[in-house]
Amino acid sequence: MTDLAVEPPRSAGHGGDGWRTAARGIGQLLITAGVLILLFVAYELWGTGFYTQAQQHQLETTIQQQWKAGGAPDVSTLSVDKVPLGTGIAVLFIPRLGRHYHFVVVEGTGYSDLQRGPGHYPGTALPGQVGNFAVAGHRTTYLHPFKDIASLRRGDYIVLETKEHWFTYRIEDIPGTNVPWKEIVAPTAVQVAYPVPDQPDPAKAPALKLLTFTSCHPEYSARQRYVIHAMLVNDTLKPALPTALTSKPRS
Repeated sequence: MTDLAVEPPRSAGHGGDGWRTAARGIGQLLITAGVLILLFVAYELWGTGFYTQAQQHQLETTIQQQWKAGGAPDVSTLSVDKVPLGTGIAVLFIPRLGRHYHFVVVEGTGYSDLQRGPGHYPGTALPGQVGNFAVAGHRTTYLHPFKDIASLRRGDYIVLETKEHWFTYRIEDIPGTNVPWKEIVAPTAVQVAYPVPDQPDPAKAPALKLLTFTSCHPEYSARQRYVIHAMLVNDTLKPALPTALTSKPRS
């Protein structure tokens, strides 16, 4: 007699199976979210630099062509309200940050302006002028022009190239004031960019030719602002080069 195989009855599913499936699904979602977050962070830290690099190339090409073409006056002779937003106004060099460090400074500190490079606060002095040439720059994204702002030291030089001049500023305490060469302030401390920095009266008439850098502090945070002050110490007419660019930075 042929034996007939009897299929055993199927057992009811365990309640824990559903939880395990749900947990696996949640885990996969978390892993995917983590990967997306890492990709976004990588883009913010490095990918945005490709955009800024392209913008800087375009700005430098444009500004050099304008300088060679003649006709337009040197930016140092202009009124602060005559410079169009978004245009390149000068080329920035910081010997402490390396011989290849240079950025075209853009007029404006709006979001789109700072994506293109360090931005000049509208209304503050222009390169070489009496007053305070104030510039903001990113520290961690968009090619991070001020990434190493904290490595700058008292006595370091900052050079601005315009159509006809090289303006050399030296980082130092501002003479005749209580303004130190370096400050860490609240994001709302706009007085650091006044014509006379840190004075209670923003309309106080300036007498010195100053430069101020501001950037976020600490790195990867906008909790505070890192501020550097400098004073004009040399105005070199082209085609001569300033000694700050031809000599080795102090150790």
